[in-house]
Amino acid sequence: MANPATGSGEQAREHEKAGKSQIVVVELGEAQSSRDVKRLRKGQGKLFTRVERIVSDLAEAGTVKASAQPVVIVVREIPSPLDFFESEDDDD
Repeated sequence: MANPATGSGEQAREHEKAGKSQIVVVELGEAQSSRDVKRLRKGQGKLFTRVERIVSDLAEAGTVKASAQPVVIVVREIPSPLDFFESEDDDD
């Protein structure tokens, strides 16, 4: 199920597997600089502030419990040589 999140290209999706807890995936609309990602890992910077705001907005909307401990997992994608030929609009 797709839900709009907090704006500026962000999108929240809720996923639930049989018998498991619900997971909310928030997709930031644009790529982030490696510098911002490094600062996020340290719990600093504008990206960290943005994540805090998103979690707060999701709690306000009742998507996640206000008492929930947020966990951010940063994953870097290795660009494929074939990515050059693919359209930006492709969905996986």
